[in-house]
Amino acid sequence: MKLAFCLFKYFPYSGLSRDFLRILLEAKGRGHDVHVYVSQWQGDPPENIPVTVLPAYRWMNHAQNASFHRQLKKRLKEHEFDAVIGFNKMPDMDIYYGADFCYIGRAVPRYSPLYRLTPRFHHFFTFERAVFSTQKSTMILSLSEREKGVYQQFYGTPDNRFHILPPTLDENRRVPPNPELVRRSMRKTFGVDEDQFLLLFVGSGFKTKGLDRAIRALAELPEAIRQGSKLVIVGQDNPANYQRLARKLKVDHQVSFLGGRTDIPEILAAGDLLVHPAYSENTGTILLEALTAGLPVLTTDVCGYAPHICRAEAGTVLRSPFTQDDLNERLSSMLTSTERQVWSRNGREYGDDPSLYRMPSSAMDVIENWCSERKMHLKQQVVDTSEGISLYIREDLKARLAGQHGFDNLMSIDGEVFREAPGRRTVRLTRDGRSYFLKTHTGVGWQEIMKNLLYFRLPVLGAMNEWHGVHHLQRLGIDTMSIAGYGTTGGNPARRRSFIVTDEISNSLSLEDFCERWKYSPPTSAEDIRFKRWLIKSLALISRDIHNSGANHRDYYLCHFLLQRHGDPRHLSPSTSRLFVIDLHRMQIRRRTPVRWAVKDISGLRYSSMDLGLTVRDIYRFMCIYRAKPLRQILLREKMFWRRVESRAKNLYEAEKRRAELRLLTESKTPPVRVRPVP
Repeated sequence: MKLAFCLFKYFPYSGLSRDFLRILLEAKGRGHDVHVYVSQWQGDPPENIPVTVLPAYRWMNHAQNASFHRQLKKRLKEHEFDAVIGFNKMPDMDIYYGADFCYIGRAVPRYSPLYRLTPRFHHFFTFERAVFSTQKSTMILSLSEREKGVYQQFYGTPDNRFHILPPTLDENRRVPPNPELVRRSMRKTFGVDEDQFLLLFVGSGFKTKGLDRAIRALAELPEAIRQGSKLVIVGQDNPANYQRLARKLKVDHQVSFLGGRTDIPEILAAGDLLVHPAYSENTGTILLEALTAGLPVLTTDVCGYAPHICRAEAGTVLRSPFTQDDLNERLSSMLTSTERQVWSRNGREYGDDPSLYRMPSSAMDVIENWCSERKMHLKQQVVDTSEGISLYIREDLKARLAGQHGFDNLMSIDGEVFREAPGRRTVRLTRDGRSYFLKTHTGVGWQEIMKNLLYFRLPVLGAMNEWHGVHHLQRLGIDTMSIAGYGTTGGNPARRRSFIVTDEISNSLSLEDFCERWKYSPPTSAEDIRFKRWLIKSLALISRDIHNSGANHRDYYLCHFLLQRHGDPRHLSPSTSRLFVIDLHRMQIRRRTPVRWAVKDISGLRYSSMDLGLTVRDIYRFMCIYRAKPLRQILLREKMFWRRVESRAKNLYEAEKRRAELRLLTESKTPPVRVRPVP
């Protein structure tokens, strides 16, 4: 087969470039006619493979990429390739090797809204959409199930266009056969004694991989540990800003920049801990390379390969949302932990799994299969969507709907009605023994939109809030609904139609209904008290993670939590129970949650629990977990926040009490008799 491999820039210190070369050599080894197109190639090109350099003389990266693509498009027309494989996001690719994170979902939220008006945003968004849009048919070789969900959140890309590849470990990057000798030699080179700590940061792209976080964590180590620690940074990037940060924090004499290196296995063998607190990372191959070298890892859960650290039990993965204090604490505790030898041994054993080294052959298997069945494959991948309609249907739901999975079919489908309000309806569907909930939106009208804007609130225009909210909570590791389908129209926001389909959460009841009995029979047994404390802790942790991540619920009441229990319902246990957050159609997601919206959420929880007999100790427990601070510090520094919460909760309670009394009066068969007081 005749294959074209396309990459913006090749340089030997890049993980993407190494993957590119490994797949390229695998294709050549299988006898395929391969051609390479790049804008820049650093180092020696592979033998007997034609490499075409299309130089892009532009100042900005996005302009260089656009120039390269224009030249590439002309060259591709001169040949008939069986497949064009892109290793960067760009139009006209048949297959995309997905090593990059989602630009619009990961990078864009870090900037101000005005960033969307820049040519840079327009370029990267256009090139990304050319790969992942539902109107395209590009096959995606995905390296991360987590990042696949992010792309689907923003583009609705169907499942059948993704193929998940195994990890990208390279046999040539494994630890040398004499690790102890290499360790002593490298540590001597770095000027680190055996009784000192050598921290490693490895990766090109210092900003996204969180080098600033690593330097700050080094500076915050306890004095005794910090004086005996050194941070060595390996990677090709501009170190100027980070050198200034190290000087500012007075740790510059303990930080060394080595630049790009090829002796990574030897460097890993010398280290005591790999620090990789990335802001965003689609994979993070260095995490697996550290495991095979027996080097414990401290990283963040945004890395696609972070789950391997947990499965191997070879380090610590920090949960999102990230806090610098959490990183500082974990770094200090890991350096002084007695489990370091256990983590090291676990990592080496995990690295012996042969399935970790099969990525190039697996990728070529997919490419060959795609080429051999190209016509049928393209027909299967193209999504039939009308102009202005975005549609995502999960494969199992599509099969159960027996072909009736179009946008109009789902908007008009009937079922057991659970809730109906102007412009919104929720029904329960059962197909082949599987139950789903369908929520449809048919437009709120301009009057409702203007009313919300006059009160400085963003109107809810459809199912999009819930679609983004579910994905957001899933990335935070918070139990919520699972999406089976989503669709929306464009155009007039007042008449926008949309729907979302979610799986039924079986064996569940609302937390409000579960706690109702506490009004008359408070928990007294040890089992019930433990379960109540688990519920309080779970609510506090969920609330903290949501607000620290920049989100708020806006309808944060106990009725919007579902408690799922398995086993004997008479015996309550946290190990057999899960707490789900539902009803996210009003959820807001920003870079930072405003205090007033955090107050609104927490006061909603407080209001809906006022009649449950909670003690002051219960409330203090929630406050300490939610703020992750000692109670004394909270009462000293955050009085105003909790006063606002309590005041708002009481106002809600009194208002609901008045409404209930009014309902009783209006529903009474005889009007109330007003008795004049006796003078």
